[in-house]
Amino acid sequence: MRPINKGISPQVFAEYEDAKRPLVDRIGTYCSYCERQIATNLAIEHIFPKDDTLGYSHLRENWDNFLLACVNCNSAKRVKIINEATYLLPDRDNTFIGFEYLETGEVIATSVAPIDTMAQNTIDLVNLNIDEEDLIDETKLFTALLRSGQRVQAWIQAKEALNDYNNGEVNIRRIVREAQSIGFFSIWMKAFEGVPAVRQELINTFIGTETSCFDVNTNSITPRLANHLNHSGKV
Repeated sequence: MRPINKGISPQVFAEYEDAKRPLVDRIGTYCSYCERQIATNLAIEHIFPKDDTLGYSHLRENWDNFLLACVNCNSAKRVKIINEATYLLPDRDNTFIGFEYLETGEVIATSVAPIDTMAQNTIDLVNLNIDEEDLIDETKLFTALLRSGQRVQAWIQAKEALNDYNNGEVNIRRIVREAQSIGFFSIWMKAFEGVPAVRQELINTFIGTETSCFDVNTNSITPRLANHLNHSGKV
């Protein structure tokens, strides 16, 4: 999961929908959870739900409570209330080290405790994988298969790009442009593991990526430097 830096609020928002353009300008048109590039129907995701009955309505227009999410991740999360200390969140943790993206399309938690538990909580929060409940719900199954299938396709494209790069048939700029067009930052970074020139360009070009989460050789740095957000810098 791509670690992001959306910065401090650029203004006071009268309506939370007004924050969408500044968020896109800061972190791009990518779902903060599943990493897909979403040209349309990208929504402002409230980390703490905006529902008036749940006690967090005071955070409805609060920049620090915003991420961007696709309709699938947003719908899966719904109005769940989380303890930030027990989840990995891309605006406050080095989420890059918490998840493994398999070529089968599955996303699994890293095997290192206690990161594994926090990562699994986040996977379950937005239902990144196909689970038993999906198998009996046609709509949920379609959504899970869609996201899983797109991850498989991203792996295929990234591996083809790596092969072309090794054969001198494609330059770094073209690789990065292809990655930007479909998203899945973490898959492209994994595919080009050991090729720091490409990985560095991915880090630099995917807008809003938290660069302090990587060293000069593009290896992951943990813990991330704490920022002003609650429970930041724990991973």
